[in-house]
Amino acid sequence: MNKHFIGILFALCTGISWGVVSPLGRALALRGVDMATVIVLRAFLVTICCGTYLAWCDRASLKKTVQEQGLLFIYGILSVVCTYTGFLYSLKYLTVSAALIIHYTFPLVTLIGGIFITRERPTFAQIVSAFLILLGVWVGMFFGKGGAQNIALPGILWGLVAVMGLAGQSLLGRKIAKEGRITQGSLIFYSHLWGGLCMVLAKHLSAGWHDIALLSRSDWGSIFLLTAIGSLLAYAAYYTALKYISATAASLVCTVEIVTGISLAALLSKEMPTTNEIWGSAIIILAIFLAALPPDLFQRRPRHSIRDNA
Repeated sequence: MNKHFIGILFALCTGISWGVVSPLGRALALRGVDMATVIVLRAFLVTICCGTYLAWCDRASLKKTVQEQGLLFIYGILSVVCTYTGFLYSLKYLTVSAALIIHYTFPLVTLIGGIFITRERPTFAQIVSAFLILLGVWVGMFFGKGGAQNIALPGILWGLVAVMGLAGQSLLGRKIAKEGRITQGSLIFYSHLWGGLCMVLAKHLSAGWHDIALLSRSDWGSIFLLTAIGSLLAYAAYYTALKYISATAASLVCTVEIVTGISLAALLSKEMPTTNEIWGSAIIILAIFLAALPPDLFQRRPRHSIRDNA
C-alpha cells in the first residue's frame, strides 16, 4: 500500500479515537469532576502503561540525551498542559458543539505554522480542505441556532490554548518523526511524564487532592476510556501518521473526530443528528477526502518527446 495512504489511515484512526474524548469529557465536567484531576490521572495512567511496555520490550528508548529530553519536555507542555487542559476545561464552560468549533481551527494554524516550521508547503487541496472544515463545523454545530447561545469567555480562551497546543505538537511531532531519533514509545512516555508532573504541581498548588476519593466507578471508567482510546491508541496512531504525511494533512484528516462525535451522540443518547449536522458532516467528509489526496496528484508530469520514446 502507498505510504501516503498508510499515513491517512493512521490519521483517521486518531480522529475516530479522539471522537470519544468530547462526550466523555463533557459528561465528567457535568458531573462536577475537577478537570485537573482527570488530566493528572490520564497522564499518570499513560505513563505507567507506556513505561511498563518500554521497560519490558525496548529499554533503549528510555535513554535520552539532555537535548532530546528538552524536546520531549516541550512536547509534554504542548500535549498535556496545553491540549489536554485547554480542551477539557473548554468543555467545562462550553457545549461540545461550541468547543469543537473553536478546537477545529487548529488545522488552519497547523497549515500556516507548517510553512515556517517544517518547511512543508500545503497543497491547494489542503488549503481548500481547511476552509471546508471550518464551514462544515459551522453548518453542523452552529448554523441555524440563531447564534444566541452565550459563549463564556473562559471557555473561548481555554479552547484557544488547546488549539495552539495541538497545532504545536503536530508540527513538533512531524519534525521529530522526520528526524527519527526519538521513537514513538519514548515520545508518548516522556511527554506524558513531563506534562503530567507539571499538572501535578499545578493541581497541588490549586485545588489539592481531596476530590480523588470522591470519584465514582463511572468516573474512573470514563477516565480509563479516555486513557486507553483518547491517549494511548490515538497518540500511537497520530505519531505513526506523521512519519508518512505532513502535519497539515494529518490535522485535516483528524477532523473525522467531529463526525465520530455526532455518531456517538446518536448511539449513546439516542439523539438522531439534525439536518444541519448531517450537512456539516458531509462537508467535513469532502474536506477529509481532499486532504487525503496525494500531494503530487495534480502536478504536471514532464512530457516525453517522440525522440525520447524512440
